[in-house]
Amino acid sequence: MKDWKADGDTLGQLNQLGYVSDGQGERSFRPLLICDVDEVVLHLVAPFAQIMEERGFELRRHAFQLTGNVFDRSTGAEATQDQVRAVLWQLFEEQTLRQHLVEGAVEALNDLARDIDILFLTNMPHDFRHVRINHLFENGLDHPLITNTGSKMPAIDIVKAHRGAPIGFIDDTPKNLEHVRAGAPDIHLFHFMADETFRDLAGDIDGVEISTSDWTEAHRCIRKVLVENRA
Repeated sequence: MKDWKADGDTLGQLNQLGYVSDGQGERSFRPLLICDVDEVVLHLVAPFAQIMEERGFELRRHAFQLTGNVFDRSTGAEATQDQVRAVLWQLFEEQTLRQHLVEGAVEALNDLARDIDILFLTNMPHDFRHVRINHLFENGLDHPLITNTGSKMPAIDIVKAHRGAPIGFIDDTPKNLEHVRAGAPDIHLFHFMADETFRDLAGDIDGVEISTSDWTEAHRCIRKVLVENRA
């Protein structure tokens, strides 16, 4: 496992929420679900493809990635990483208009929140944190949110030090799940990707309790693992 470190903005948010890196703060004995946002709670692939089309590109779903899957419609040339990043930046700027809720996410998470804590951990530019918090709040999701860059494992390590109860991690990206499986094997893993084509392209992921694009299935599995099996 690489010696990853959370960046300063992420550390500041963790401190604001009462977490400290030495693990000496108050511990919670309530189960926790650390929840990704893009393609788990909010759609990303569909609005990303829409912006790309507006810019004269097309998204071809042939591998689990964005860069390398986007091509100029007129020339056939592959979009550069900078062009893909520019589209993601626009998407986050316009997320309140573009990124709609994944069906069933609000109901499932708010039902789970009766018995467990929910913490959103989302990889995106820190500039858009408050936009995202407000977007989720206005759609019925009032749970703490941390923005992150790079591996999520450093932030999860800090959070984990303050828990004395089961922790689950739900994410769309196999690499993020693999990092947590390697760095914190006692955390329960759930794979969720709203875009079914990309979910299929992700293939089998070792160690996950479920891989789904359906919040009814995810809700049932998470409740069983974090709540019912603990009782």
